[in-house]
Amino acid sequence: MPRAPSRIVKRYAAGVEILDFELESSLVWGEGIVGTSIELRTLEDWLTAWARWREVIEPKVLEHRPGTRAFAAYVCGEIPERKIITPPPLSSNYFKLYVPSRRGSGRWHYRYPSPYMRPEWEHLADLELVDAAELKRARDWRKHRTPDCPSKCQQETYPLEQGLYV
Repeated sequence: MPRAPSRIVKRYAAGVEILDFELESSLVWGEGIVGTSIELRTLEDWLTAWARWREVIEPKVLEHRPGTRAFAAYVCGEIPERKIITPPPLSSNYFKLYVPSRRGSGRWHYRYPSPYMRPEWEHLADLELVDAAELKRARDWRKHRTPDCPSKCQQETYPLEQGLYV
């Protein structure tokens, strides 16, 4: 039986470039199949993409994920990395990503839960990057999460840019 031809979703709407969902999820969470392996291979790629899409991503992160910041802000060096308190067991599948630079060096970036790293909202509060209103919203936001729930559980509350134009 013949199938209907697949419809190609336009990446541009009314002459405006729309952020691809794979690149956006890579910049926000650091995870992605195409974004981190093809589009964001080096630190220079991260810096270029973050400079281009920061104004789109940052307000949505502040609204939908209070007390956190986009993963790209840590990779690009805008925010100092959280320190690892104790290394997790090797059998865990916690997130870590190696970002090489073109000069031959590179750096590992980690996102571990609170027994292994301090919570992100505490880290940002110590750096004075969050105010009292955002901390209150972060407490309310965390109430809806289970303790073992990684940040990807909140992905449904963060609207990906490409989904707004489809």
